[in-house]
Amino acid sequence: MYELTPSDANLLPEFLQRERKDFSLELRRVLNRLRLVPIAGREVIVAVEPNKTYRLVRMGTHRGEPVSYIDDRLFTDHKRAEYEILKLRWRRLTGLPLAGD
Repeated sequence: MYELTPSDANLLPEFLQRERKDFSLELRRVLNRLRLVPIAGREVIVAVEPNKTYRLVRMGTHRGEPVSYIDDRLFTDHKRAEYEILKLRWRRLTGLPLAGD
């Protein structure tokens, strides 16, 4: 499994700047690692109003447990919500904040 390094943080702003089809191989590698967190306690996006507003939630530790809201923010841009999830997972896996976090 790919091991994240502090320098990988420099790749994450590319997520907001490019379309998925144009992501660099390096960014794809980092994203794949950030998506491989355990399901228990995983940070995910929930649509409050489909295709309009989104919130960040944390899954329960056992099947059937309710999700819990991470904070009070509402997102109207799904990609921005995804980026916030990536930042949370980055901190979870590396213990380091991203710049501007």
